[in-house]
Amino acid sequence: MLKRIYGQFPSFARPDHPVMRYLLLREGRRAGRGTTFLRFLGLMIILGLLGAVGYLISTEFGRSTLSPINPHENIYLILYWPLVILQVILHVLAFNGTVGVVAAEKRLGTWDTLKITTEGALLTIKARWATTFYRLWMLLCVLTAARVIFIGVALINISAYQGGYIDNMISGTIPLGAESLGKDSGLLGAILILAMMMTGTVLAPFTAVAFDAALGALVGTFARGKIGGVLGQIGVILLRLMLTAWALWIGSLALGLSPFIGQGAMTVPGLTEPQVMNWMGALLGIAEGDMGLTLLHLPHVQRLWADIPYGVFAGVAFLGYILLQAGLANVMVWWAGRRVLRAERL
Repeated sequence: MLKRIYGQFPSFARPDHPVMRYLLLREGRRAGRGTTFLRFLGLMIILGLLGAVGYLISTEFGRSTLSPINPHENIYLILYWPLVILQVILHVLAFNGTVGVVAAEKRLGTWDTLKITTEGALLTIKARWATTFYRLWMLLCVLTAARVIFIGVALINISAYQGGYIDNMISGTIPLGAESLGKDSGLLGAILILAMMMTGTVLAPFTAVAFDAALGALVGTFARGKIGGVLGQIGVILLRLMLTAWALWIGSLALGLSPFIGQGAMTVPGLTEPQVMNWMGALLGIAEGDMGLTLLHLPHVQRLWADIPYGVFAGVAFLGYILLQAGLANVMVWWAGRRVLRAERL
């Protein structure tokens, strides 16, 4: 079965490829069974701590209690912030895993040899990018499993009320709730959009790793010297943390989830259509803030659809963003490969 799965990968990403096998064996020698066990144990401890943090946040640090009526709601409330934190860690690890690929080979004294061999440097860049998925498989499994749980909870809720939950979600929304569209057409459109949303949320961790690892590989080809590389690495990580925090804040404002504001649209001086800012802010929060977790909580989805005109298409735009992210990752890997092929530049 694994051979069939690996057979779908590009040749340089398969474990039996010579360069990939060399990198994996080198990583394996560096991290023996004891190290792998310690990593797994550390991940379990981190998950436990984050679960405790999620429980404290969901109960407002003990000032309230979880609802015994809706246990499905409690699952989301407890897991949301731990998953956001894990996703930030995923971003940082994916970037760090490739940003030093050129510097590492230079330190080992193999870079000059790789440059003079046929596509040796190019294959090293590509294979190192692909190894990021192997190294982060535990985190990817955790994030994917959580999304599958959320999707299962969402499907249970959708099947409630004799299938009338979706009718309630699209009632009064633009455009699915419009009388001119027709009930059956609106219902079919909502089902298709929900399917696209769920697909995007499952793919999001993988495309995020692909994008960040590709960005790291590209940045690594521009770094000059150890100090410059470290400063560039720190700068990009800080920008990533700031972007995630800003996106979460903007997204909460757009959906009216921020405790600091009341209900209403985001407003920008001079903008005559504040709902446009709401739509874009919601998409930013979904795409770069929590990587689609908001779309797996139906009460948030219902608010997005009902309060923001054409908010139903934010999920479609999110899937488009995920596909664009994957495409940009390929472009950056190609660009990094082009740079390493020009030996005089590195």
